[in-house]
Amino acid sequence: MPFPLFIAGAVFAFVLGTVIGSFLNVCIYRLPLGESLLSPPSHCPKCQTRLRPADLFPLLSYAVLLRGKCRYCKAPISPRYFIIEFITGALFLAFWCSFTHQYQEMLPSHSGMLLLAMAWIWASAMLVTFMIDLDTTYVIEPVTWVGMAAGIIFELTRRHLEQQPLFSITHVAGVPVPYLDAIPGMVIGFAVFLLIDQFGRLLFRKPGMGLGDSYIGAAIGALLGPGLALLSFGIAIFAGAIVGIVIIIFGKMTPAPAPGHADSTSGGALHEMLDDEMPPGRYMPFGPFLTASAVLLALLPGWVLMQAQHLWHWYMHLF
Repeated sequence: MPFPLFIAGAVFAFVLGTVIGSFLNVCIYRLPLGESLLSPPSHCPKCQTRLRPADLFPLLSYAVLLRGKCRYCKAPISPRYFIIEFITGALFLAFWCSFTHQYQEMLPSHSGMLLLAMAWIWASAMLVTFMIDLDTTYVIEPVTWVGMAAGIIFELTRRHLEQQPLFSITHVAGVPVPYLDAIPGMVIGFAVFLLIDQFGRLLFRKPGMGLGDSYIGAAIGALLGPGLALLSFGIAIFAGAIVGIVIIIFGKMTPAPAPGHADSTSGGALHEMLDDEMPPGRYMPFGPFLTASAVLLALLPGWVLMQAQHLWHWYMHLF
């Protein structure tokens, strides 16, 4: 790819990411409350004044125009809005850089841009899930469904770009069966954490991880496929264990959710559940570790992804 085109694309990716990040801030704030993403329009949470276009420029409004305060009531604005916008821009830029290396001859095409767009949508869903789970210990299921859909379209587009058949063929009891890597990735991602949760219930007679992590696992498997998904789960479990030990040593842990609320939601509203479904004592959400490890793996060079997929296909042929 010509260097001027790469730079122009990088600038566009970062700017677009900051704009999308502004919308993700709305999702992160409103979805756990069951509020509409469209109404009411953006407003100051303190004085309720509707914000003007000049108040909504990503990054610039917070850092330059408003200097971290509401224009109308002078209440401080949380820096997390700026941080989320910057992180989203950085993620979009990182995927642009990664994909221009992996698909440099294909990216300028319409299909190549669709591939990149699906990666951006998937990463956005992971970021929203990361923040909501970190804030509330809840997982909004429809957000993970967006990640699953993006992962399936991503694989179909990638196969088209690489001039591969849209479906792979595996043999089950001697019968050829067409499949996408996204499908077993979703099934395995969901099943791994469902089994962990059930094992915890049987062993300790108390709730385990909750169903929300299973939905996150399915969304990760949809884009990464089963091989890389399992690798990301291992990384997340290792990182979670290390952080958990540190938190226990210093005696700080997120309080368990109040009885009457679930760890996963549907349709943007938190639905009720029985008291015995709640994690006991104090609780550290695992979803942020899952989403962070998956995004990092998704940004790895293409040859690493190919080796992981080859290992998975070799394993499948053993059976």
